[in-house]
Formats: sequence, C-alpha cells, structure tokens
Amino acid sequence: MPDDFRLRTEHFTIEGRSRAGHETYFRIRELGIALDVGRCPDMLIGTPNILVTHAHLDHAVGIPFYAGQRHLQRLPGGKVFVPSEAVEDFRELMRIHERLEGTRYDIELIGLAPNDTYPLGRNHTVRAHQSTHRVPARGYEIVERRHHLRPEYAGLDGPQLAALKQDGRTIHDETEVSMLFYSGDTDAGIFESSPALFKSEVLMLECSFVAPGHEDRAVRYRHIHFDDIARVADRFENRVIVLTHFSKRYAAAEVIDHLRDVCPRVLRGRLRFAFPEPFDRL
Repeated sequence: MPDDFRLRTEHFTIEGRSRAGHETYFRIRELGIALDVGRCPDMLIGTPNILVTHAHLDHAVGIPFYAGQRHLQRLPGGKVFVPSEAVEDFRELMRIHERLEGTRYDIELIGLAPNDTYPLGRNHTVRAHQSTHRVPARGYEIVERRHHLRPEYAGLDGPQLAALKQDGRTIHDETEVSMLFYSGDTDAGIFESSPALFKSEVLMLECSFVAPGHEDRAVRYRHIHFDDIARVADRFENRVIVLTHFSKRYAAAEVIDHLRDVCPRVLRGRLRFAFPEPFDRL
C-alpha cells in the first residue's frame, strides 16, 4: 500500500502505518507480533500475537474484525494483549459482538500490568511498561534470550563441543537482549516511567507534534513533541529510533524539512520516520 512504512533492521522487518487519530499498526513477521491493530488490515489476520497499547479506536478498533477473520479462516484464536485495567471492558466488547453476530470467537484477551512478562515462543518474551497517556496505556518491550559460546571453548569444533555437553559442561552463557521497545501513545513522562526504552536495540517512539507552537497541544493531549525528544537526545543508546504517530496536520515533507533544521546531531543517523520512502529518513 502506498502509505505503508517498511524498515529492515538487523534482526527483523517492521511494516505498517501510523497517523495520529486515523490508524496505527505495525507487523513484525519474524517475531509473530503486531504492534497495535488499527482497523485490522488483511496483513494482520495471520499474526498470532497482537500487542495493543491502549483502547483508542485508531489503535484498537480492529480487534473484533481480527477475531472474526481468524474464525472464518479457521485459524487458532490468537492472543490479544491489552492494558490490564482495560481487559474486562475488551472482553465485554467481544461478548457484545458475539451476541450481535450470533457466533463465538476464541481469541484470548490477556491483560498486562507494568512489568508483567509473557513468553512469545521459545526465545522471546514481551515485557509490559507504563506509558503515560490519557487512558491506561502500555509500552511493549521484546526481549530475546541469546546464547554465546564461553571464551574458553572458542576454537573447538562441533564434536569437541558435543563431548563437553555430554559430560555436563555448560558451554554457553545465556544473556537477555532488549530487541525492541514500542512506546505506543504517551507523553514525555515515559522517559522517567520506562527508562528501559533508551537501551533497546530498536526504539519505536511516538512523536505526534513537531511544529513550534504545538507544544501546548502535546501537553493537552498527552503526546510527545519533538522538542521533548531533543531535550534528552544524549540518553538514547538505541541503534535505530523510529518516530511514529505524526499528526495529520503535517505533510510528511513538512516533518522532514523541519526536523532537518532542529534535529540534534547525535540522533540524525539513527532516526527513521513511519512514512513511506523517500520520507522515512533525514
């Protein structure tokens, strides 16, 4: 689709779209997840795990359609993660749709509180974080378990390593790596409530407002203005930072032109924008 954003990172590809008040969703096929569901485009139907940041319609209205399409296509129900404060309301919403449509859906709605974790396959875990928005909201961090050969066994061949394992030796060290942090809708309070975002390999961070004079709008609607990001520019350790959720009052070219003038040097090479090419980078 012409408005879709697509970014290939070292370990996965992000594809989707995000405009404030209109629709936000991203798919990461390699991880089996979607970040928000928007109005649920067809590309998300086969995704087994949907991480919904909050209940606003531009992020969550597609949940019933996702459930219905999985049912029609005879796919397993799928898991939909939502803020724990909202999970019972989402369950009631699904019960209403079941009554209206005369059917049953088997998606699993899972409420996550800040710091809750949930396994996503063998090597990945989702960890929920507190986002600071007008309604209960979660950011989501994807953590991967990686195994590294211990230095003392470097240079050994496969049969030698297998023999060591047979003897009960531990030949690998296990580490946890934060692959991705997705903020969802939030204001600048997330920089203090969830400082883990600064260390993830890939950060997807909302930035609804960029223009001078729109700082008050960001505060009123509890969104981030680019000035908020610039003030903490030195704290970002991420390899890639994707800014999302720009207000529809800005054309993509306007955002890029303005940020070329004001973006701190320390961020320039790492910034990407949830716009189609050629507006996806400075």
